[in-house]
Amino acid sequence: MSAAASTGYVVVVEFIVRSEFAESFHAAIIENAAASLRDEQNCEVFDVCRDSNRRERFYLYEVYASNADFDFHLKTPHFLSFHETVRDWVAEKKVETFERVSSAKKGQL
Repeated sequence: MSAAASTGYVVVVEFIVRSEFAESFHAAIIENAAASLRDEQNCEVFDVCRDSNRRERFYLYEVYASNADFDFHLKTPHFLSFHETVRDWVAEKKVETFERVSSAKKGQL
């Protein structure tokens, strides 16, 4: 069995937001995700998740065609505006990146 070829560049981000800013952050990250999908041709997936038990914890799952496409994302006006808006709201942030080697959706197997 040979190794699978890369099918994307995955960015996983965990945010812990100061509780007083959780609702504002929620609105801002939803807007940023929508702008990323709408305005960036090579942003393929931008999922926003929120912990139902710890409402100040957010988890992002983003897929770009390449690392260069993610670098482009970091320079877009919508990202720079989002970052400027939320930077003082964030208590903790953890970013991890991965090479996507397989992707399947229900009904595609």
